[in-house]
Amino acid sequence: MKTKLILIIIIASVAAFSLQGCSLLKKRVEKKEKITYRINGKDKVSFSLENTNGKINVTNTDDTTGYITIEAVKSADVRPDEADKPIENILINIDTSGQTVKIETEITSEKGFFKKRNTPTVNYDIKIPANMKVNVENVNGTITISRINNDINAETVNGGLNIFSCTGNLNLSSVNGSVVCNVDSLSKSIVIDVVNSKVSMGGLANVNADVEASSTNGRVKFKNLNFNNLNAERRSLTGTLGKGGNMIKVSSVNGSVNFDANKIISKKNNDDFEFKIDFDDDDEQIRITGKDGDIEIHKLHDEDTLPKGPGKTGTDTPGNADSLRKK
Repeated sequence: MKTKLILIIIIASVAAFSLQGCSLLKKRVEKKEKITYRINGKDKVSFSLENTNGKINVTNTDDTTGYITIEAVKSADVRPDEADKPIENILINIDTSGQTVKIETEITSEKGFFKKRNTPTVNYDIKIPANMKVNVENVNGTITISRINNDINAETVNGGLNIFSCTGNLNLSSVNGSVVCNVDSLSKSIVIDVVNSKVSMGGLANVNADVEASSTNGRVKFKNLNFNNLNAERRSLTGTLGKGGNMIKVSSVNGSVNFDANKIISKKNNDDFEFKIDFDDDDEQIRITGKDGDIEIHKLHDEDTLPKGPGKTGTDTPGNADSLRKK
């Protein structure tokens, strides 16, 4: 009797799974949701964001009223019958009770029975008053911060860090992802700590700073800069730029460290590329460019109207030969 009961339970379970399987095996479709939040930034002194998967862009708002604008784009794979429903496994929690505006992303990764689903993501585009402190943490995705005048703390595990025209204390760290930092002027300190990443600092021509850099398994290099009290070796550098005073400290385990007098151009999308082909015969040169998965081919018969890249126009005047190579 007990054996028959167990057998019935097994058969019922298999039947139930078979009925559910029709739903589980359906092909998933990508669903995106765009949400915009507008928060009063009056009396707020700092902004904090914790994200798991997705790109983060933080910049100075042009809104003189001091409001904070947050545009979040959720993306997840759902069943066809869920396409008209809100995405349930991504939550955006916002806390404005204190002097810090806090945002935390909660993502529940759903795994199918036969294969892992694509990881849900949230891409953030945030505009805040320039005088607010910023603290941003991300696991998988690039962080870009620009035109902020207060202190910045930015951390990412798998993703790049791009910092442009920010004048407060900078504390930056990355495990797997390059760091690009352009400095217009330096009134406070910059500390960068990376593991498997390259660090590139630009715009240092007129900066006053005491510089200290090291790489365990990479090169430390500088370009078009005049250091005082320079002590430079293959994997380390100390010296003074201008009058000194402010600290720039960079350390890397597996990656090069580069200092440049000129600003460094960093593409927003790592998948963008551009290169020229010059044939040996009399055929015209062509340029091949790519952006967001789209490829464009341009003839170089008219340099005055040649696009500089996807979606751009203007005269093509590359700064050096390397800018024409595939990136």
